Amino acid sequence: MKILYFSPHPHINMAAPSGPGTHIREVIEAFEAEGHEVVRFIQGGEKIEKANEKIAFKKRSWKRFIPSLIWETLRDLQMIRLDRKIEQRLVEYVAKEKPDIIYERSCYGMGAGLRAAQKMDIRYVVEMNAPYPEEKAHMQGKSLLQHYGTLHEKKQVLFAHRTIVVSTAMRDYLMRKTEIDVDKILVVANAVNPAQIVVNTAKQAAIRAHYNLTSEVTVFGFVGSIFPYHGVDIMIESFHEIVRDHKDVAMLIVGDGEVLPQLQERVTELGLEHTIHFTGNVPHKEVYNYLSVMDVTVMARSNWYGSPVKIFEYGAMKKAIIAPKVVPVLDVMQHEVDGLLIEANVEELTRSMQYMLHNPERRQNMAAVFHEKVMREHTWKRVAEQILLSCQ
Repeated sequence: MKILYFSPHPHINMAAPSGPGTHIREVIEAFEAEGHEVVRFIQGGEKIEKANEKIAFKKRSWKRFIPSLIWETLRDLQMIRLDRKIEQRLVEYVAKEKPDIIYERSCYGMGAGLRAAQKMDIRYVVEMNAPYPEEKAHMQGKSLLQHYGTLHEKKQVLFAHRTIVVSTAMRDYLMRKTEIDVDKILVVANAVNPAQIVVNTAKQAAIRAHYNLTSEVTVFGFVGSIFPYHGVDIMIESFHEIVRDHKDVAMLIVGDGEVLPQLQERVTELGLEHTIHFTGNVPHKEVYNYLSVMDVTVMARSNWYGSPVKIFEYGAMKKAIIAPKVVPVLDVMQHEVDGLLIEANVEELTRSMQYMLHNPERRQNMAAVFHEKVMREHTWKRVAEQILLSCQ
């Protein structure tokens, strides 16, 4: 089968180390590994161009002079114009490549893939990883044209041969909004690529030495983008409680993000700068070296709809996990079997961290159970197999 992989988002780059970039690369590679030909139409590009960062910065510098509602409405108008241009080029590309299917990683308000599939009478499968209109309003601001995004979302789901989502929460959301039959939506959680799980023992030793993480120290850790919704602030406050009673503990926070400076200031205020270590941005290929020195991995908070890749990375490394009690996590993990699942607050996280410290054998057992599940059910190969079966 010849698959046209279409990503209309103008700022999601296939080469980016972010979750979306990783997802695009891994799904395409898994399709190809299954013996299918994949041609790509990636609007955000397939290589990182540093020049784009400067353009984005200039645009953001203007934003403070314009009311949010007007700014977001202007952005939506720009998106609509871009969407029409993309449609024309996509139709031409479909005519040239003659794929058997258009597989779209959708984004807010973009309907080019749907219209191209209708014009060219070609099977259309859409992947929806978020409730885009709601997410856009929450994270960027409301627009006078937000109904446009809602309309596209409904049209895509109703027309698609199959809609792929990452959680049962997303499935239920789309069913409520569109009244689509449940068998038209496939739930496939995110995953890992076992071939990329490589640990360099020399680098592992260097990390331990740099942060003074001896074998006697129990290391709590986080890996990922550091945004408010990931709950690293909760981790810091809980760790402050932990060190009152435990001396041989440390925390390693791997990644960068918009709230990193504030978190570093808070660590200094608490006098924990010698036991909580921030690595800053780390190349994705180095992530497993850092994970290898952690004993307990934490994701304190997550949204209600997304499948967090980091829990699968934690599981792949056979690390004990503390994760939030939200539907996408409950889809793949069982409390006190695969890890500890908590409400996103300091008290519950502190109790869970205490439990992990006092029960090392129990945490190792949970880590082993979830590791086996990840390797069996949550690889990108398995994701591709399920998607391809649903496309038939």
